[in-house]
Amino acid sequence: EIIWAALMGPDGEYAAAASYLAVLEEYGQVEPYATIYEAELRHADALIRQLERLGVEVPENPYLGEIPAPEDLQSAAEAWAEGEVLNIELYDYLLTMTDDEQLTKVLSNLRAASLDSHLPAFRAAAENGGTLDDASGFGG
Repeated sequence: EIIWAALMGPDGEYAAAASYLAVLEEYGQVEPYATIYEAELRHADALIRQLERLGVEVPENPYLGEIPAPEDLQSAAEAWAEGEVLNIELYDYLLTMTDDEQLTKVLSNLRAASLDSHLPAFRAAAENGGTLDDASGFGG
């Protein structure tokens, strides 16, 4: 249930990946969306490995093609900053629900990526018209 929520929930990794992919499909390979999309795929893979470790069948991403891109990149940056806050809150909650050492490590790492990398990147993009250029120093 914990892994399922982190992967499949509306504030989880599959929804985030589909959201960023919608932006990329609409606006091209813009930052920070391109870098963070790739990170979300790695995050989903980490959760998928946990499901596989527990012998649970891994579902496809049900959000792909279902989440439209925001009307502009400014709206996207603001929305995804809020989405990262919700993602962090989800991990805070899920971490209280497990004593599985491997799962705790994975969830903690994913939470840290949202807090330390993704959230600041989207906040910076929101302050910069919705994108980050090479001068921003953003590296994912």
